[in-house]
Amino acid sequence: MQRGAEEAKEAKGDERVEETNGATWTMLALLVYSGITSFAIFVGRLAGGVSPRVQDVDDNEVWHAGTAMLLVCSAAMTEMCFLAASSANRELLKDVDETEDQIKLPGSDDSWLTLAEYVCKLLTGAYIWLFSGGVVHEDALALGGSRAVYAARFAQWSVAVPILVLISNKAFIES
Repeated sequence: MQRGAEEAKEAKGDERVEETNGATWTMLALLVYSGITSFAIFVGRLAGGVSPRVQDVDDNEVWHAGTAMLLVCSAAMTEMCFLAASSANRELLKDVDETEDQIKLPGSDDSWLTLAEYVCKLLTGAYIWLFSGGVVHEDALALGGSRAVYAARFAQWSVAVPILVLISNKAFIES
C-alpha cells in the first residue's frame, strides 16, 4: 500500500516537471517573439520614418474607451473574487493530504495573469478617454485606404495578447 502511494507521488512529480518544461518553453517563445517584434519595429522606424499624426480623432473611439473601462472594472472585480476564493480554498484544505488526489484546486496563476491584462486595458483605456485618443497616427498601408491607429490600443494589445497566450497554453499544459 505504501509503495503504491510513493509511485503515485513520483508520477505526479514527473507530471509537474513536464508542466514546468512546457510553461518554460512557452515563456521562451514569447520572449523570442517580443525580441523579433521589437527588432521589426526598430527597422520599420528607421526605414519608413514616422507616420503623420491624425488631427481629427473619432469621438466614438473616445466614448468606447470610457465605457469599456466600466466593463473591464467589473471583470477585474470578478477576478479579485476568484483570487480570494482560491486563497480561501488553499487555506481551508492545506492540511488534507487526500484532497490533492481527489480534486484539483483552481490556482491563482490564471487570475493574476487575467488581472494583469485587465490593468493594462484599464490604463490604456483611461489614457484614450482622458487625453481624447492620445497619440494617433495614420496607417497609409491599411487595406481599403488609410485609417487611424491609436498608439494606446497598439500598446494594449501588444501586452494583452501574450498574456492571453500564456493563459491558454497554461490550460493545455495542466490538462
